[in-house]
Amino acid sequence: MRPDIRLLIIVPARSGSKGIADKNVKPLAGKPLLQWTAEAVLAGDLSDTLAILSTDSSDYAELGRRLGLRVPYLRPAQHAGDDASAMQVIRHALEWFDSEHGYLPELTMWLQPTSPFRPPSILRQAVELVDAVGADSVIGCKEIHRDLTTLFRREQGFLQALDTRRPTQTSRQQSSPLLTPNGAMYLCKSAYLTEHGSFYPPRAAPLIMNAVQSLDIDTAEDWAIAEAYVKQGLV
Repeated sequence: MRPDIRLLIIVPARSGSKGIADKNVKPLAGKPLLQWTAEAVLAGDLSDTLAILSTDSSDYAELGRRLGLRVPYLRPAQHAGDDASAMQVIRHALEWFDSEHGYLPELTMWLQPTSPFRPPSILRQAVELVDAVGADSVIGCKEIHRDLTTLFRREQGFLQALDTRRPTQTSRQQSSPLLTPNGAMYLCKSAYLTEHGSFYPPRAAPLIMNAVQSLDIDTAEDWAIAEAYVKQGLV
C-alpha cells in the first residue's frame, strides 16, 4: 500500500534573528512574514502533503497553527541556535516524521519564510518536474547575466577572474546566463537527504524564478525592497 503522505513541507522559523529582530513574524504589508509562505503552501493545494512549521518559539507555533500549518513539536535548542544548519533542522523533522508515521516521505520541500514572494504555482511545478524529468531534486534558481570572465575573486588585493582562458565578455548577448539558488524553494527525495545531507544530487533540476520571486530578505535593505515591491504592485 502506498503511504498516504508523499511530500513533507518544512517551513523553518526560529525566533532568534540578529539582522532583523523577530524577522519571521514582523509584518510585511500588514501580515507577518511567515504568513506569506503559509498562504503559498495552502494555495498550492498539493495532494498527499503534510506542511509543518519547525520553530523553537511557542508564540511562533501558535501563529503557525492559526495560519494552517501543523506544529507537531518545538525545535530543541541544539537545532535552533545561530550555528544550527538547515540540514540539522531537516534531519530532525524527518526523524520526527519517521517516528510518527513509520516511514519517510518520498519528497521533502524546504520553504524559508524569508522568500515571501514565491507563487504557489512554484510548489506544484517543482513536484511535477520531479516526475516529468526524473529529477532527484528541484532547486529554485535565479539567472545571473554574467560570464565567468566577469566574476572575480580578490587575490592579494586585486581582481582575478574565475575564467582567465578567454577575453572578458562584457556583452550580455555574448554568454548564456548562469544560475544560482535563490533560497526560495528546495525539493529533494528524502532518501537522498538522509543519506547524503545535501539538496544537490547529480540529477538536480533548476526551476527558474524572476527577481521578485527570488527576493531573499536578510537585511534591512532587503526588507525595504520587499516593501517597495508590494507598494508598486509587483506581488
